[in-house]
Amino acid sequence: MRYRYKQTTKTFWGGLTYPDLLAIFGLLILYAITRFLGLERYPIYFFCDEAIQANLARELLDRDLRSYEGVLLPPYFYNAEKWSLSLSVYIQVISSALFGSRSIFTTRATSVVVSMLAILAVAMSLRVVFQTRFWWVGPLSLTIAPAWFVHSRTAFETVMMVAFYACFLCCYLLYRTRSSGWIFPSLIFGAATFYAYANGQGVMLVSGVLLLLVDLRYHLRQGWRLLSAASCSLILLAFPLVRFRQLEPEAMQNHLRVVDSYWLDRLPLQDKLLTFAQTYWLGLSPGYWFWPNDIDFERHRIPGLGHLPLILLPFFLVGLGVCIIRLRSPIYRVLLIAMLAAPFSSALASISIARVLAMLVPAAMLITLGMDQCYRWVARWVRYSMVAWTMALLMSLLALLLLRGALLAGPTWFTNYGLHGMQYGAAQVFGETIPEILARQPDVQLLVSSTWTNNPNALVSFFLNSQQAARVRLADVNAFLHDQQALDPQQQVFIMPFYEYDAAVASRKFVLEPPERIIRYPDGSPGFYVVRMRYVDNIEAILAAERIARAQLIETPMDLDGPVVVAHSQLDIGAPQAIFDGDPHTLMRGFEANPLVIELRFAQPRSFSGINLTITSMDLDLRLIAIPAAGGQPLVASQSYRNLVPDPTVSLSLPGGSHEVSSIRIEITQIGVGEVAHVHVREVQMLP
Repeated sequence: MRYRYKQTTKTFWGGLTYPDLLAIFGLLILYAITRFLGLERYPIYFFCDEAIQANLARELLDRDLRSYEGVLLPPYFYNAEKWSLSLSVYIQVISSALFGSRSIFTTRATSVVVSMLAILAVAMSLRVVFQTRFWWVGPLSLTIAPAWFVHSRTAFETVMMVAFYACFLCCYLLYRTRSSGWIFPSLIFGAATFYAYANGQGVMLVSGVLLLLVDLRYHLRQGWRLLSAASCSLILLAFPLVRFRQLEPEAMQNHLRVVDSYWLDRLPLQDKLLTFAQTYWLGLSPGYWFWPNDIDFERHRIPGLGHLPLILLPFFLVGLGVCIIRLRSPIYRVLLIAMLAAPFSSALASISIARVLAMLVPAAMLITLGMDQCYRWVARWVRYSMVAWTMALLMSLLALLLLRGALLAGPTWFTNYGLHGMQYGAAQVFGETIPEILARQPDVQLLVSSTWTNNPNALVSFFLNSQQAARVRLADVNAFLHDQQALDPQQQVFIMPFYEYDAAVASRKFVLEPPERIIRYPDGSPGFYVVRMRYVDNIEAILAAERIARAQLIETPMDLDGPVVVAHSQLDIGAPQAIFDGDPHTLMRGFEANPLVIELRFAQPRSFSGINLTITSMDLDLRLIAIPAAGGQPLVASQSYRNLVPDPTVSLSLPGGSHEVSSIRIEITQIGVGEVAHVHVREVQMLP
């Protein structure tokens, strides 16, 4: 049963009182303090996924709301490798138009403002619909949840998705308990959830289907006029998706490929279903949510803490039990459905907190219901006011302590500041150092390493104007280690992470001047070096010797319809098995080898006429040499290929048809890049 509030003071819509409004105001103030204070300082990184939304918003304004392709109001935007951005870009358009888009604070503050909707929606759901006296625990649970604390202080689009999903649940609960007219805002917020973040699509798919089925009788009782209006609204809200599917019909499959979904692997269906069940359960399990884990990247968590406070686990479990017991009540079913929906999309690939963040909304409500039920058990001995003030003060104190810890100790919570850790340095390199050097040295070109962060081009566009960006080139020291390039210490300045600087020193190929500046990590260790350098005098002899060494082939025994030795150039990604597995989505990449050589030496003669070769997009020269099993002159075929379609498959046949051969040699030369290149091969098919 729900509490009935005594009408001892003036009430507003939904039975809200002045104390309720004052409490909501206080909750929002506390939330704003813990989000806006030090917003640029924590999280200590500024990620490319944050920057790209502001970049796209600014570019959309500059092109009169058209995409690069000229599409007016594009339904989705491209994020590095996949179409995954939509509504969040349009929301950033507003702040970009008002305040500009080269500010970390503005970009993140836009996300924070939208995230406040989650606090309001959870509060209204618990106070107006569930009518629990502990309704304020839900917003406080969100405020102190480590996962929400970290992410709601970023501009990741998942934050907006969660906020809109909370609003969707609130409106749907009001539709089930207050007025049928609430179905329209619930549809709008459901669509906002769907378009705000790619994983919101799965969340809304499961939520929508289950809520439609379990409440079907209630929906049908609303009358044909309302149902017709709701259906028309849904069709209109689906229009951007239909339009996008027409523009990019393969976007969904490509997205699954980018996130390395096992659904695209060559596995039996039962294995895929088993993997889905295991992954899905991980997204639901209390162990993932309440205990510290190393599943998620360090930048997405707080050390020593779970994604939800462990102290709230008993209330969560009690609240879950309450919902299961009261399953016949539609409002409790909604929370269970929200729980079931949250991990669905993530389970298609792998669980990560950014993908399952929507779970925090039903979790906060379950914690509240659990606390309410626990108080009922002891209500005869303990006064509500004492419990309420104690819990409110403790949870508020925890929120402030979390903020204090993040701002003071957060920079050194994790000390892996590189690519697979915090990716620290965007503001320090692109926002501070580069503009200062360019202003002080008007003739210099900056060569900035890209090995420490994802999609550095987004950071260049975010922090630098077009004039500054024209003087910045993304290049890591590896490009200069194995191939001699023009180096002018008078005109070029490198900004490289410490490990590249150490590699440059250890290589003995460069004369490095004393660093002009060292950008330090938060723990005080060297992070980036600003340095000038030139080659040593005998660099030609050193590189020539290395080229001879790299030309040596590596032998790998394999079974390709019989024993064969695959001899290949040195690799830096993948293995030869990847190009004979029948899957063009796997690949191997040569290390500084152009041409890339692949030899197949057969234990027994093979009938062979040519190959089908699948590569990544490039212009190439292809040469095929076969050694006849009976002896004689080698059989040679060659051809050049230019202006091919993306990831093409090309064919090359030996002269004279099929031959019995003892070995074949494939030479793949990428055109226009010199002797040092990373040649990508996806698949080799031998034709009999």
